[in-house]
Amino acid sequence: MTEHAALPELSVVATIYNAAPMVRQLVDRLRAVLGEMGVTHEIILVDDGSKDDSAYVMQTLSEEDSLVKSIVLSRNFGQQVAMSAGIHFARGKYVLIMDGDLQNPPEAIPMLYQTVREGFDIVYTTSLVRNDWIDQTTSWLFWGFMSKVMQVDIVKSPLMMRIFNRRVADYFRCYPEKIRTIAGIIHDIGMQYKIVEVSNAKRAWGKSNYTTIKRINLAIDVLLDFSNNPLNILFYSGLAIFCITGAASLYYLYLYMYQDILPGFTSIILSIFFFGSINLISLGLIARYISNIYTEVKKRPLYLVRKTFNVPEDPQAV
Repeated sequence: MTEHAALPELSVVATIYNAAPMVRQLVDRLRAVLGEMGVTHEIILVDDGSKDDSAYVMQTLSEEDSLVKSIVLSRNFGQQVAMSAGIHFARGKYVLIMDGDLQNPPEAIPMLYQTVREGFDIVYTTSLVRNDWIDQTTSWLFWGFMSKVMQVDIVKSPLMMRIFNRRVADYFRCYPEKIRTIAGIIHDIGMQYKIVEVSNAKRAWGKSNYTTIKRINLAIDVLLDFSNNPLNILFYSGLAIFCITGAASLYYLYLYMYQDILPGFTSIILSIFFFGSINLISLGLIARYISNIYTEVKKRPLYLVRKTFNVPEDPQAV
């Protein structure tokens, strides 16, 4: 990274997607909080191929204030890649990332900044408040599954909002994979961390851009990013089913030879459905791994930038 005479103390990175009515409110609240903190800073907004006027609003804000830096990607690459782009461009001694929909409260930034300065490399945030009971329940189940079944030592139910130091940000830039999750990369980096709780806000405008399918795909990406244990589980599950099937076969062979037993249509159908579903799930999971490998070996760019404001288009020039 090119050295500059005066690097900011704090970089705040937020991703934007079809949220034009909220962008100015987000920046105003960030300005107010960062102004009270009295630290040198930059606000980095990353537009992930929005279809509305988000990019125009970001351009206007950047023209009004040189500390607001805007990056407009060439198309929609997904939040995980868009946030990665923002981290790549961030120059601060500390980097704070957050959702751009104001569910992650900007007012929590001073507390996070003071906490990370106590000597921690990363400060994660969690919240007991979610959009609804469905989000809360699915989050609890998924992260419980990751820690208990997958045996992954991980921060449970983290928010996107977190802060880390320059060393972690530089390590983050070393990860080239295309199928990525912010949680997976930062978890792999390791380092000393602390978890704090913030009051996550309800979504104030619009609907979440994460559809059910997108949430499932993200959950699968997180699962595959953290561990290869799903393949081990498939193997041992298959082995267990094989043993159970063998024992059941011997039992029914005994009944056939020594007792009267009528062939059962229901048991045959249920067996076909059960083992057919196991095969489909197994093949689907293996195919997902292979698909990720295919995506990686193509070595396409992680993201492409359409235009920037107050920042060069090449993050290496930052």
